[in-house]
This record gives sequence, C-alpha cells and structure tokens, in this order.
Amino acid sequence: MHQRKINMEALGNAEERERLRTSEEEEEEEEEEEYNACKIKRDWERGAEGGSLLSRSAIYNMDMDTPTDLPLFTKLYTLAQVLGALIYRGFRSERKRKLKVVHAVVMVSALVCAVVGLVAVFKFHDSKGFANMHSLHSWIGLATVILFACQWLAGFLTFLFPGLRSSLRAAYLPLHQYFGLFIFAGAITSTLLGLSEKAIFVQSVGSESVLVNVTGLCVAVFAGLVTYLLSQPKFRRQATEDEVLLTDTVLE
Repeated sequence: MHQRKINMEALGNAEERERLRTSEEEEEEEEEEEYNACKIKRDWERGAEGGSLLSRSAIYNMDMDTPTDLPLFTKLYTLAQVLGALIYRGFRSERKRKLKVVHAVVMVSALVCAVVGLVAVFKFHDSKGFANMHSLHSWIGLATVILFACQWLAGFLTFLFPGLRSSLRAAYLPLHQYFGLFIFAGAITSTLLGLSEKAIFVQSVGSESVLVNVTGLCVAVFAGLVTYLLSQPKFRRQATEDEVLLTDTVLE
C-alpha cells in the first residue's frame, strides 16, 4: 500500500509538471502572437511613412550597416552631383555629345546613391522605432531627391532622346541649368539641417559637437566654391565652330 501511494504521488506530480509545461507553452505562443499582431499593426500604421510598403522592397532588405553606409551614400550623392554639374567646366575641349553621355551617367549614379541613402534612413528609423518624415530636414531632402529624378528624366528626354528640335533644346537649357543649381542648393540645405539635428542630439560641447560644426562649415565653403564655378561665364564651355554652324542650319 505504501509503495502504491508513492507511485500515485509521483504520477500526480508528473501530471502536474506536464500541465504546467503545457500552460507555459500556451502562454508563450499567445505572447508571440500578440507581438506579431502589434508589429503588423505598427507597420501598417507607418505604411504612409515607408514602413510596411518599403520593407518589402529589395533595397530595403539589403544588408547595410546604416551608421556607416548612410554618410557614405550621402557623400557619394553630393560628390556625384557636383561632378556631373562640373563636367562641362572641367572638360571644355571635349565633344559635346560625349560630355552629355558622361553627364547623364554620373547624374543617374548620384540618383541611385540618393535612393539607397533614403532607404537606409527609413530602415534605421524603423529598426529604432523612430518616426519618419517628421522634420524639415527630411522634407527638404526627399523633395530634393524627387526634383533630382524629374530633372534627370527631363534632361534625358530633351538632350539625349533623338528627334527633338534644337530650338526646343536651346529654350529648355536655361531652365535645366537653373533647376540644377536649385537642386544642389536643396541638397546642401538638407545636409546642413541634418548636421544641426545631429548637434541637437549631442547636446554637449565636446569633440563630437566640434566635428559636426566643422563639417557644416566645410560643406558651406564647398557649396560656395561649386556655386562660383557654376555661375561664372568664363568657366563655361564654348560651342565649337561646327556646333554653331550646325545649330544655325537647323534653326534656319
């Protein structure tokens, strides 16, 4: 009888442990389901900010080290944009057709860097739970990239797409040049606003804040030099005699 009582108690303890284990597993499953539901709801609510729709894109799912890649792509975007703008100043003796192609390739490379940089920003914000598109820096930055894409498409259709009259190209050229400088100013403004946000987050006078301020001054000086090169007529490429004769013939 005593042995039977011991066996019954052992069986009861085993059943109790099994019941507790099953209960714990059910609670874990419920918590996991609740977490997934909250995550889906959060992504849905941030859909307009790029949360759910952007997260399904191939670029969003790239393996990127955001703190490293974001400044890299920002620098590449700005440098490629400046390089493309100064192509006609630096290689004034080259054929115009060749410069057009190089200009278009460099500018589309800048656009790719800008898009990848934007996706890196959205990905970083989503991973940290930060809101997207809440600051003037983000609004100006996104508007600049959109204008840049429209500018590139309009330039490609006007200057590289065959069949367009030279008179229309000549009429659009000043507008293309103006918006190029305007977009560059927007990119510099967005960069300086981003540095200002970084300085606000630092909230201390130290080596990091000094670095941010020095970087901002360098960006401003760089923008001034580029604007000077783009605005001075003496640095512009002069049309060759053959190009002038060809344009006059087409206009006649």
